Amino acid sequence: MKILQAQSYTTTTNPFSIPTHSFITPKLSIPVRHVGPTFSSTLQQFSITCRRPYPFQPKQSPPPPSPSSSVGELPAKIYVGHSIYKAKAVLTVSPRPPQFTTLNSGSGAFKISKEGCVMLEFAPAAGAYQYDWNRKQVFSLSVDEIGNLISLRPRESCEFFHDLFIGKSDEGKVRKFLKVKPLLDRSGHMFNISVENKLENINENILIPVTKAEFAVFNSLFDFIMPSLLGWNVFANTINPEVNNTNQGIEEDFEWNKFNRIM
Repeated sequence: MKILQAQSYTTTTNPFSIPTHSFITPKLSIPVRHVGPTFSSTLQQFSITCRRPYPFQPKQSPPPPSPSSSVGELPAKIYVGHSIYKAKAVLTVSPRPPQFTTLNSGSGAFKISKEGCVMLEFAPAAGAYQYDWNRKQVFSLSVDEIGNLISLRPRESCEFFHDLFIGKSDEGKVRKFLKVKPLLDRSGHMFNISVENKLENINENILIPVTKAEFAVFNSLFDFIMPSLLGWNVFANTINPEVNNTNQGIEEDFEWNKFNRIM
């Protein structure tokens, strides 16, 4: 006896439903033999279709966040920092972003109104590797002051002075000094912050040694964050290729090609 086999098998895929399967039988003549007379029967073609009755919605993951097209669309703030803990004090460095303001030209452009900075936070020890955060003192490093620290050599020292009310009526009432001096054994630098606050009757002095390795980590972080403190990273994200057909653009291309030939 001959066994029926499917003549064709097709699969169609719809993005909103599961695959549809169709089976089409062959048109065959099946002889049937027995002791009596021999006869044959013809089996007509038919098809079977399996289909899910309800549409299938594929699960879609949320799209990734797109880069900001303007300063006003920047993502939520993210706070980062790096700390070194010693027996008598803790020192934490953390960046602060620049501030932007819109131009009055109506073009939707922005400019920096205040450069970013790096905050140095000092807290004295209140016990064995326990720190009194209520006595924390903060010193803000500008971009130029960060450059002084980055260029500091192992045997060199530097000193910074801040008056929070300089040019105002309370000038001289809150003064901060930051001194960075090499250790006697040349294993690193000593960071020393002194705060004289006559308004709150505070006179604080905190020292913490920073090894060469720790100071190298600080410098690496300073190097990395420097362009962002100046807003250069935001500017770089707004650069788009432009076609300039003016004479100025032709002259700039000529100078650029001449520079490449020299190089």
